[in-house]
Amino acid sequence: MVLELQNNCVIVFLGWLSKVGLKMMPRTSLFEHWQTFVPLICDRLERSNSPLAKVISGLLPDLAQRSLEWGDVSNLVPLSNSISAINDPHLRQAINAMAPSLVWIKRGFFTSGNTINRAYVELVGPDGMLKHGQFRCGLYWQLAQTYYPKHRHNANELYHIFSGNALWQTGDEDFILRESGSSFEHLNGIDHATQTLEHDMLAFWAWRGDLSFDSYTMDSIIAY
Repeated sequence: MVLELQNNCVIVFLGWLSKVGLKMMPRTSLFEHWQTFVPLICDRLERSNSPLAKVISGLLPDLAQRSLEWGDVSNLVPLSNSISAINDPHLRQAINAMAPSLVWIKRGFFTSGNTINRAYVELVGPDGMLKHGQFRCGLYWQLAQTYYPKHRHNANELYHIFSGNALWQTGDEDFILRESGSSFEHLNGIDHATQTLEHDMLAFWAWRGDLSFDSYTMDSIIAY
């Protein structure tokens, strides 16, 4: 009787998981994909011309041996197009495996309305899935044909685009097209904005310096 009740509870639980769409992966497997991801992003950053990218690539390797606090809530960010467009099969596999268990921030000070059009994960940092006090880094996703208005903060910021492309503006300068594979920086306190084009964009981001969100401000949302 007890065994039958336990079996029924397991069936009900698994049925609930299928309804909410949660794709569970053993934590050991997630850790292995994290260990794959770190050297791959470090290699990309090391080959860039960005001084900040080289700093971040020097801080990340030791963290490959530390576990993240994986999420257990179903991921609603539509990442499939962005992940399938990553040209490195090993990086694509690692991100695809980790994506359902990443803690995506889909609402907050830079997202409005009911549509998920921008989202980010803090993999490492003071508020990250892996706690660290010297820098923040993670993944950033932006829907196609979406404008991220001018904003600024006291941290120096790095982006490396995994897939898609976008127009990026610094200060009052003209927008510059940033392609997949490019790395670039925004210096602290400088306004910057992003306009995606026909494809969704997925990128790696990092903050270094003043890591507080207190300095973050954003202009009103006006279509580009």
